[in-house]
Amino acid sequence: MMAAHLMRPRAGCALHGALYAATAIDGVTPLVHATPGCGVQAGLWQGVGGCGVSWPTSNLSEKHIVFGGASRLREQIKNTRGVVSGEITVVLTGCPAEMIGDDVEAMAQEARDAGDEVLDLATAGFRGSAYHGYQSFLLAAVERTVVPGPTRAGLVNILGPVPHQDATWLAEIEELSRLIAGVGLIPNPIFGPFGGLSSLRATAQAELSVSLSPWGGAAVRALDDRFGIPWIESAGLPVGAAATGALLERIVAAAGEVDDAAARIFIDHERQREAYFIDRLLETLYRQGGARGFAVALPSLHVGGIVRFLNRTLGWSPAAIVVTDNPPAEHRSTLEDDLPVVHYSEDDEEIAALLGGSGAEIVFGSSLERAVADRLAVPLIECATPTRRLSLTSGYGGFRGGLTLLEAIVTASEQA
Repeated sequence: MMAAHLMRPRAGCALHGALYAATAIDGVTPLVHATPGCGVQAGLWQGVGGCGVSWPTSNLSEKHIVFGGASRLREQIKNTRGVVSGEITVVLTGCPAEMIGDDVEAMAQEARDAGDEVLDLATAGFRGSAYHGYQSFLLAAVERTVVPGPTRAGLVNILGPVPHQDATWLAEIEELSRLIAGVGLIPNPIFGPFGGLSSLRATAQAELSVSLSPWGGAAVRALDDRFGIPWIESAGLPVGAAATGALLERIVAAAGEVDDAAARIFIDHERQREAYFIDRLLETLYRQGGARGFAVALPSLHVGGIVRFLNRTLGWSPAAIVVTDNPPAEHRSTLEDDLPVVHYSEDDEEIAALLGGSGAEIVFGSSLERAVADRLAVPLIECATPTRRLSLTSGYGGFRGGLTLLEAIVTASEQA
């Protein structure tokens, strides 16, 4: 049976996802073994808030496609190690290198035999989307670069948001780190300004791992298998006080020795803060139309949390729920828990048809949903990639994320 084609997919390929993950860890240097366009497309894919295009590449040409590019890779590994300061070099293969059968593993082993720390990873685009690339990178890092160490009491690994592919990944990691610290534990975010190679290596010393999307699931299970680290899987990123408080209570219960009273004070304080601000928005929300039917087209990191927040906190009704990142089948029951009918699609035309026929009064998605929102004559809240909204510090997860979502709703409704 022939594979179905996708119209305007909203995630790059596996190479992109692995590349985004590697560039988000200080101390890790990605090396793209592919044609020049593969690396350039990875940088251009993101647009606003993207990850740039400054990484080493073997720049395979037609000559290498005909005669093989292994010797070119050997040369590039040597040059990269000599010029770029990074403790680990990760060789990421694109479609051309894998299709011609370059022995990438042998070239990486040569470098390891010479004393360099080099990791090779098969990330050709035909292996899956950027989400699969992130998952493959994390799994390889845990299995091949992380070694055992003494347990650090209270250390909690944070996995799930995909750097640069999930639109608000950095803000989400920072908010979850703040919350974990708020209940008296130590966040280990791996990616972002307070992550890095030391955080990656410390994953083996954690007391607990938390996976906030299906794409962190393989890594937390590998950490459990290799180092006996227990894990919690969340049905996506919690949005607002109710869901966030519930997740923090689970983390506190699983993490061992925590000052339960202090953790409770922190959670109650955050809940009180959200309630105060929502009270001041009730009249505005009522004036804008009160309870509304809504449609969402979002990746698994955000879809469940946003739907539950809108439904349980605001009393709105979901008209269509579309998950856009094709999460693994074994994670879907967790994602769908207590939600009405959930559709899965990566295809732009199918997503537009589902949303357009829903009768929704407001749409939550990416900039690709602009056309269907215009046809419905309703506001669009951009929560996912691709987006024109820059989100370095304001995400939709956690206690503060619910308020950020409300701000976006009120602003978009006023402008509609």
